[in-house]
Amino acid sequence: MQATTLQTQAERFLADLKRSPQTVRAYRADLRHLTGWLQETGHLLEREALETYFAVHSHWAPATRSRKQTALERFCRWALQHDLLDHDPTLHLEHPHLPPPHPRGLRREEIERIFAAIPPEQTRDALLFRLVFETGLRIGEALGIHVEDLDLTRGDEHLTVIGKGNRKRTVLLDDPRLVNALRRYLRTLGYTHGPLFQARKNGRGGPLRYQSVQERWQGYAERAGVVCTLHQLRHSHATELVNGGVSLATIRKRLGHQHIQTTLRYAEVSDQTADTEVRQWRRKNLGHRH
Repeated sequence: MQATTLQTQAERFLADLKRSPQTVRAYRADLRHLTGWLQETGHLLEREALETYFAVHSHWAPATRSRKQTALERFCRWALQHDLLDHDPTLHLEHPHLPPPHPRGLRREEIERIFAAIPPEQTRDALLFRLVFETGLRIGEALGIHVEDLDLTRGDEHLTVIGKGNRKRTVLLDDPRLVNALRRYLRTLGYTHGPLFQARKNGRGGPLRYQSVQERWQGYAERAGVVCTLHQLRHSHATELVNGGVSLATIRKRLGHQHIQTTLRYAEVSDQTADTEVRQWRRKNLGHRH
């Protein structure tokens, strides 16, 4: 496809595009930039030309390159459907490696709304999800806890978990509400050894499955009208710790991260927290000056 044809058909494609106005504007700019480069260099819309195009603009950030390539790929698929191309020149283009997105934690008020939607008789579910939220455990770690992994000695309540890489760590149970719920739950169990959280199917206990737990959580979240994945409970705990001034080294140990780089993803504190910290620093320094 020639550049002049691309320019004309791109507008038809954008008119058909079911996306937000912001996305349409971004795609229009991306396709116009490519069209201008094709016109300047005399290239056709072919795979070799596109490889050269992205190589020439290798200074683009991965996210920018990814967006531009996505716009082009969607245009080419549209053009194929409208018989404007006989093959897809983007088919074997290599996609840039994007860094993982910053984990998004929810505010405690939102999480508590979901907990409030759990029926009172579902004590096992309420305890499991509260445990994940208040400790930052991975859901697999929580499901793997045995009764004997708990130590509820007053003043030193903690549990032992086996995390990624078969690494054992001790997690402090410092939330009184969680500790009290654990004590009440243990009194209802008819056993002192074995999985802490068991399925109750046909009157027999067995290990809870991740998929089943995930479905139950999503049901409670929908009932509460809050969009929150099960894994976001862990993110929310980490975000609370960061915003509370807990050191990254401590957070790393609590969450069981092997590398500090993983923990650094949580280091983006909220604007409100950052502003409060700066104000405290300013007041402290002004006091010293006077």
